[in-house]
Amino acid sequence: MLLIGSGVVASAQIGKAIISMPLIRDDLAVGLDLAGLIVAIFATLGATMGIRAGVVVGRLGARRSLVGGMAAMAVGNIIGSGAPDEIVLLAARIVEGVGFMGVVLAIPSMLAQLVRPDKRDTVMAVWSAYMPAGIMLMLFAGPLLPTLGWRQFWFANAVAASLCAVLLAIHAPAMSKAPREPTSRFLAEVAAVVGRPRCLVLAFAFFAYSCQIFSLAFALPLLLTSAYHVPLAAAGLLSALVLAVSTIGHISSGFLLRAGVPIWTNVAAAFAFFAFSAFAVYGGALTAQGTALVAALALGIGGLAPGAIYAAAPHAAPAPWAVPPTLGLVQQASNLGQFAGPAALGLWVDRLGWQAAPAIVAPVALVGFASALVLRRTLAIDQHR
Repeated sequence: MLLIGSGVVASAQIGKAIISMPLIRDDLAVGLDLAGLIVAIFATLGATMGIRAGVVVGRLGARRSLVGGMAAMAVGNIIGSGAPDEIVLLAARIVEGVGFMGVVLAIPSMLAQLVRPDKRDTVMAVWSAYMPAGIMLMLFAGPLLPTLGWRQFWFANAVAASLCAVLLAIHAPAMSKAPREPTSRFLAEVAAVVGRPRCLVLAFAFFAYSCQIFSLAFALPLLLTSAYHVPLAAAGLLSALVLAVSTIGHISSGFLLRAGVPIWTNVAAAFAFFAFSAFAVYGGALTAQGTALVAALALGIGGLAPGAIYAAAPHAAPAPWAVPPTLGLVQQASNLGQFAGPAALGLWVDRLGWQAAPAIVAPVALVGFASALVLRRTLAIDQHR
């Protein structure tokens, strides 16, 4: 529980920036361009450094990377809470982002070693809920911000990260390093993972999933306010509740895997519903409440995919030492999807309108569905090994 809770604290740093940005812009006169970069810096680092960060975590050791990463997030929060201008705040976010990479790559690597083989897939799937859970917690904290202030809010996150770092330093188990070839080099380790078809399929699947979930999270408030004239506050609350449903999907994936449902089936079901829901969400035939309900179902059923993908990563890795780089590749694909999905959808809708959205969203879902079918053929997994 400490490991998964630490992951939730780490992902809360993404939601913290999202919900705090209006107050930060008023305080520091931050432009929209830099505000977007401050929010997206974690995704920027993940998109450019994911697999390399995984190799570094493997070489440093998961425990050391975890404790150090959590401490780095605490330091970044302290610097950010006292930032006099946007440049210092951006630098603080970079420190946080480096720590975030260390934490979210180390924890699943540790879980893959610590958990019994017959429970590993379930625990890895439950772990995947860390991202929506942390962001959701920060979004629900939004009503406190006008009273608390964004600087105090960031300092409170520093306290939480510091507490996690101390608890992890005391209680996190020492992990044995997986054996590797003595001549193994950094680029050779990267090539071993990238050259593994199963790893690439997992990356494609997670890219497609991130495109879907972040496009929908980006679009839903805009769709509700512009097409249905829902007040902004109500649209924000509905969007937070919709995101909360995705956490249920992540956790449900673990129970389905435990019950013997194959990994590929979870992934296929998620993307099949994503493809179907695109026409219902963006078609304009439903009420605002109906649109939000279908979006919630899409994120809930779609949440089966990341849990299954995380569960598949230890099986897909070419060797035990390659689990962190494999997770790094998946993380990198995820962050690329965070960029590509909302950007492509925004450009498309800006020119053609909301009803044209399925033409770009549904094909990406089909890419994910095809990845599931490839997994069925190429990922020969014994669920009980």
